[in-house]
Amino acid sequence: MRPKTPESVLGAVRELLPGIAAAAAGVDRTGTIDPTVIADLHEAGYFSLLHPSRFGGLDADPVDCLTATRELAAACTSTGWLAGWLAVNGWGLALRDMRAQEEIWGPDPRALMCSSYAPTGRMERVDGGFWLTGRWNRCTGASQASWLNAAALHVGPDGAAQDFMAVLVPATDYVVEPNWNGLGLRAIYADDIVVSGAFVPEHRTFNWLHSRIPEGLAPVFLLPQPTLYTLAGTIPLLGAAQRVLDERRPRPADPLSPLAMAATDIQLSIRQIERNLGDLMTCVAAAGFPDPALVLRTRRDQVMASERSLSTVRAVVQDPGDVDEELLERLWRDVQTARTHVSSNVDQVLALVGRFAMGLAVDDLIW
Repeated sequence: MRPKTPESVLGAVRELLPGIAAAAAGVDRTGTIDPTVIADLHEAGYFSLLHPSRFGGLDADPVDCLTATRELAAACTSTGWLAGWLAVNGWGLALRDMRAQEEIWGPDPRALMCSSYAPTGRMERVDGGFWLTGRWNRCTGASQASWLNAAALHVGPDGAAQDFMAVLVPATDYVVEPNWNGLGLRAIYADDIVVSGAFVPEHRTFNWLHSRIPEGLAPVFLLPQPTLYTLAGTIPLLGAAQRVLDERRPRPADPLSPLAMAATDIQLSIRQIERNLGDLMTCVAAAGFPDPALVLRTRRDQVMASERSLSTVRAVVQDPGDVDEELLERLWRDVQTARTHVSSNVDQVLALVGRFAMGLAVDDLIW
């Protein structure tokens, strides 16, 4: 068997797309994705794109994974959203303590994680680590994951918060409450996870300011942490927008029609995202750290891609032509649900961009 490459992985994923597209209506109706789809994506190498080579991954350029995710979402938005978040969570694990990586990927290189960065957990210091309790809402892929990556507040003896941290928790230490009932994205399994009390050893904790990053990481793992997490909330929207455009082609004789302009907007967003990722990769490959202007440009273009995607689907809803009504209604619900994610908060992001452009202080470059 030949070793997998990003190009061969993308080809293998594309072979799965017709079957995924054919199943999309049933996925929406039942709220479930056939487990063989996740298994097939493993076989194709999709999840290895953003895994480190030391654990059998490809250290791939992020554009490769995002392209595959966008095409998955064009076939079925729920499948693209679910797969994209599971893949990005694996990317984030590469920054953690090597002991934690060995615990997770050593026994099972295909182990998947769900995540929540809402700091709704509580950590108290005990010998050797922390005692964790908490509930995290809308953890995409909760039932597919064997580990949880969650944010929590470290509280002192007086109950006051001392730090913001991320912790890794095995499925044996938490309970999944299957309560996802979104209007769209019906099968992303964004359920609640509850930890009633679990010991978390020190090496399974992570602090963005103080934790030591493993040495020898490929450039893709040195990107600013928010980059791929926010894109994970946008790429499926671009996939849905591309799908409606494929179904409802604008007339060549009318290049200024709303549909033609929407098609241009989607291509513009894809090019902007790829350009920004290229600039970020060049920076981190040279052992640098992106300046605020590049970070904010990346976030601005990402959030505007979400907005343009929604506008594109709206344009087709208003002028559907002969597009299948069931498909269009499903995609409309999917994008309406997807845009509620924190990564698509247009007003908040543009306010930060505006402050920076005016020379005012910008303290929060994450959200």
